[in-house]
Amino acid sequence: MKEKDGYTDCPQQQVILYVEKEDGKYGPIQTGSYLTRNFLDDYELKKKHLEVSLRKKIQDKEVSPIYYYMVLEDLTLSELAARVKLRKAKVRKHLEYRSYDSIKSEILKQYTDVFNVSVDDLNQLMNHPSEKEE
Repeated sequence: MKEKDGYTDCPQQQVILYVEKEDGKYGPIQTGSYLTRNFLDDYELKKKHLEVSLRKKIQDKEVSPIYYYMVLEDLTLSELAARVKLRKAKVRKHLEYRSYDSIKSEILKQYTDVFNVSVDDLNQLMNHPSEKEE
């Protein structure tokens, strides 16, 4: 990439690129992030839509708050099971709406530690799943 092609106006996130300078040598330049400038708003909009659709699934009693956070954190079933130190079959059961109330408080605490949320945050999704879109 030529030096003139490497510059992006994005003061929120700066990056270092190695480009071909005017004298033909390669070296670093500081510039804005192309991805942040062009795609961050799309990502945030898609994430908001994902949150709304997952809350609707909880409201419709299709999934539990564990599933909600697993998807938002982009974890697989295997990854989540390893982090909470449970069998995959047990975690799979906890993803179901009807099983959520039977999760022991110690295990619920393991999930909250992985998701970095409080037990109240998990329970709030069950009690008030239809929060309005902003």
